[in-house]
This record gives sequence, C-alpha cells and structure tokens, in this order.
Amino acid sequence: MLACVKTPIGFLEIFFDQSFAVKKISLVRPKEIFIPIAASEFIEQLIAYFEGKLLEFNYPINIQGLSNFDKKVLDLTRKIPYGHTVTYKLMAEKINTSPRAIGQALRRNPIPIIIPCHRVIKSDGTQGGYSLGIEVKKWLIEHERSVSLVKSYQEML
Repeated sequence: MLACVKTPIGFLEIFFDQSFAVKKISLVRPKEIFIPIAASEFIEQLIAYFEGKLLEFNYPINIQGLSNFDKKVLDLTRKIPYGHTVTYKLMAEKINTSPRAIGQALRRNPIPIIIPCHRVIKSDGTQGGYSLGIEVKKWLIEHERSVSLVKSYQEML
C-alpha cells in the first residue's frame, strides 16, 4: 500500500506493509496526493506532527530486513526526546561502537521522521547527513525546538 502526502518539507511517499505498518518514507518530486482510507490514521498523525500538535508517533512500523545492529541503533534513536538532539558520538558510546557506524546505520533508516534520525548531529554541533537532505534535517530540528519552546512557555503560565 502506498500513500503520497504534501508536507512542509515536500511530498512524502509512504509505503505500508499488508497490516498497514509504516515500512518506508521517502521525499519525492511533486505528485498527485493520494491517501488510501486504511492509511488515514497515520496521515493524521503526520499532519499533527507538522502542525506541532504531536510529539511522538504512536503507529506501527515495520523495519524487518535490517541487521540487528541497525535495529539496535534505530531503537536507541527512537528514545531521543522531541525537540532534543544527541551526537553520533554519544550514541556510539551508549552501544560501544563508532560514531561512523552509527551514521551508517542511520543512513539505512527506512522511516525517517518516525524514527527521528534527524535528532542526531555531529559533535561540533553541525547537522551531519540526512536521507531526506540537510535542509530538511535543519527544518525538522528547528520545527521541533520551536514547538518545544512554545509548549514549555505555555506550561510556565
């Protein structure tokens, strides 16, 4: 099953398995928007994320076919809180590997945004790579930080 939706970062093509778990997300050139009814719950979550109303996705994913190491890295990545970033180096220290190995595993992340590899940056504070492009990574980080700041301010009032 396939869906295509327009977002602030461009058109996302979303692939689902037979049980409608998200299997892959890619950025594509402008296309006709189509959303199968079975995918509407996920698309609602995706839109809420881009509107700053959803901080954590609660939708099934399918990362079968990845190595155990990749799954371990992606599981760790899913624990990075919304609006925060961590370094490749810190992640590497957590699972006793190299920052480069972390970067390579994140490069194979089939579900960017949902598995928030955009929250992993270089030790010098620069972005590092991203499968959807550096500009998208910067946008996602700034989007999450601004939403987090607004929510923190609202909670203080």
